Amino acid sequence: MISAVNAPWKKAVDAEPLGGYRLRVTMENDETLELDLTPLVENREAFWRLRNDRYFQKVAVDPLGGLCWPGGEDISPTRIFHYARET
Repeated sequence: MISAVNAPWKKAVDAEPLGGYRLRVTMENDETLELDLTPLVENREAFWRLRNDRYFQKVAVDPLGGLCWPGGEDISPTRIFHYARET
């Protein structure tokens, strides 16, 4: 999804599940990040649905450039970099 919202932060434009609690996220500047959401999913009770692999794979990009899931779980665009791993 490409967002029409102009914002001062870098926005995600695509997210692809990689297995486990990992995602490949493409940012609007074509930067590709690999995220490891293991600490978030295993330690934050609000993200309990993401422990189900089929649900985790329903990740989408919201209009502000963050990541979201159907049940309301989300990661803001500025927080995406917190979970980025060096590749």
